[in-house]
Amino acid sequence: MSVNMVDAAAIKAAISPLDFYRTELPGIPAPKRDHGWTAGGLCCFHADAHAGNFRVNLDTGGFMCFACGAKGADVIAFVQRRHAVAFRDALQMLVDAWGTRL
Repeated sequence: MSVNMVDAAAIKAAISPLDFYRTELPGIPAPKRDHGWTAGGLCCFHADAHAGNFRVNLDTGGFMCFACGAKGADVIAFVQRRHAVAFRDALQMLVDAWGTRL
C-alpha cells in the first residue's frame, strides 16, 4: 500500500498509540493507566539514564522528553524525529510497518 492511497488521519486512526509505542520502545514500562500521559521509559533521542524524563500520550500518540526537549504530537512526528525523515517518508514507513492494520 502506498502513501497516495492512505492519508495521515487514516494512519493515525488505524495505529493504536499503545501498540505503536510497545513496538517502537520495547523497554517501555506497562502504563499505570490506560489513557493519557504515561512513562515512556528511557528517551530514545538522547543518551538518557533517568527513566521518567520521557513521556508518551496513549490517547494521541504524542511524546515529550523533559531532559532533551524532544516532543511531537503523534506517532508520525515520532517516526519523523526518530528516523530523521520527512513527513511523507514517515507516512510511508508507517504504512510499510503497519499496513495490514490500515
